[in-house]
Amino acid sequence: MSTLLNDEAMARARAAMRSAQPQNAVQILIGAAAQTHLQARDYDELIRLLADALQQIGLLRAAASVWLYLKDGRRMAQVSGNEPRDLARAAILDGNYAAAAQHYRAARWPAHAAIASEKARLYPQARLLWEEVQADPRLREDPYNAALVSFNLGRVLTELRDAPGAQRGRVRAMRLLEEAADLFEARGLRERAFDCFQVLLTLGAETGSFENLAEGYLNCVRILREDHLKYYALQYYEDFIVRAERAHEHHAVATIVHEAADYARSLGLPFHPALRMREAEAWRSAAEHILRTGGSVELAENALLAAVGAFSGVGMHGRAVAVFGVLAQMPGIEEERAKRYAALRARYGDAKDETLRVAAVPEYLKLPVAYPDIWNVDVVEWEEDGDAVEACGEILLDGTLPDFVRRKALLARLVPLTAREPGHPNTLAQLAEALGQVQLYAVLSPLEHLFDRGRGDVRVAALRAARSLFFKRTFMLLMKGVAEADPAVRTAAVEAIQLLHFPHAFDPLSRLHRDQSDVTVRAAALNSIGRIPSLEAVEYLIGTLRHGSPEERQLAADLLVRHDAAEATGAIQAALAQESGEMQQLLINVLRRRNR
Repeated sequence: MSTLLNDEAMARARAAMRSAQPQNAVQILIGAAAQTHLQARDYDELIRLLADALQQIGLLRAAASVWLYLKDGRRMAQVSGNEPRDLARAAILDGNYAAAAQHYRAARWPAHAAIASEKARLYPQARLLWEEVQADPRLREDPYNAALVSFNLGRVLTELRDAPGAQRGRVRAMRLLEEAADLFEARGLRERAFDCFQVLLTLGAETGSFENLAEGYLNCVRILREDHLKYYALQYYEDFIVRAERAHEHHAVATIVHEAADYARSLGLPFHPALRMREAEAWRSAAEHILRTGGSVELAENALLAAVGAFSGVGMHGRAVAVFGVLAQMPGIEEERAKRYAALRARYGDAKDETLRVAAVPEYLKLPVAYPDIWNVDVVEWEEDGDAVEACGEILLDGTLPDFVRRKALLARLVPLTAREPGHPNTLAQLAEALGQVQLYAVLSPLEHLFDRGRGDVRVAALRAARSLFFKRTFMLLMKGVAEADPAVRTAAVEAIQLLHFPHAFDPLSRLHRDQSDVTVRAAALNSIGRIPSLEAVEYLIGTLRHGSPEERQLAADLLVRHDAAEATGAIQAALAQESGEMQQLLINVLRRRNR
């Protein structure tokens, strides 16, 4: 059916163009292009005709956007109307990053130009451009983006073999990242602090600074654990362990594995014994390294005793006793202590390892973590300053994204580029709705920009768009919405809160529930928490059942009855065992209703 509609639309559009009515053709074809599910051949034929119609009525940037989607740099450059940002993207499509840098420089986008210069390996030029960005007065009150600029400058100086300059850039970046992370966490924006620590660990990995690497990883793990993202946290632990092993930081490896094992055990995960055995071997390796490098005998002894504890903790008693034998023969150990360890080895010499099946750590937790190049992506976002046309241009330029996503970005970009009044509130509201359809993190900045500068109906549209953006940052927009005096804006924010119940949302939803005084907002947040399939959500509902208002306690009880997390019944039963009186009766009623 859609193919027939597509053929009909193209026939009508061609008729309109033959009748010298390209504007009508544009309207027909943009409507047809909303069928983002079409096969590539059909869709591409449709929008090629759209590009011709747009060019005929003089909407050159709109026509260039179509050729950008089609990845045709030559045709894009021909119709760009000498717009330098479009010429830059056309050059990138052709692989000409040197030309792209020149066009971005003409557009007064030095950060974009610097990134393109680096890709062209024009490092002296990139250095000048990053230094220009670094001097931007806007960065004085923006430690995060200032840190990213210093980080990028430091990388370029490394390529130029300017070691002192690179070191200055790294030190400045590290200081600013720590400052920005503290500010973000103080404002409850842990996801932005997480970005800071990801850049910090990358800095450590690239420079060989284990201190920076460790600070970055451990803070990333901390934030992931606080946000109850247990599998992500374990994946970061694994990645850190691998990097620490490569750096021959044996004591750190053992310490990290110990922490990961404790965490896995606290979650009741079946593979925690495997981590504990790995910990024991790591302590043995740490002791061997200490002795081999002339380190303290006492430190080596403590490491081996930690190995004994780790082996014993999972029933590997034979291996634990064998370590006593190693301790007894360790070079440099005090004679009395050696005798005591030898005695322990003799006394428990018959100890055997328990026969048990140890679940292996899942392979997916061992996959290397893919770290996005935040240092470029976020500086690009900062320089584009919430411009929806340019944000969608970046999406169209990314050929790795699925076609249907790029098609929706094309439609959003065409909204202002084809409107008679691009700044009219109706156009801005339509743009906000179109951005929501893209469903990428990259559209959040333009939506925030529209919300901050638009009137009520534009803000409502931005909040409606937020319903389909499943990112923690989305809640920054929703928190602005619930603080508005306009009832329509507040209602749109509450409706969005009710629809955003994904695992990463637990932290911002719980903050909304705790911090807001408006009962409608609190109820919406609690409703969404109740739809997150996690143990943390169940425990939060139990806490609300214990301490909430009468209305919230009733809502929490209803949500617990319907909750489908695998751990829900066990958590409710565990809470019941510790309660009495009214709370005990409430939990009994919840369990009874769950079992109907």
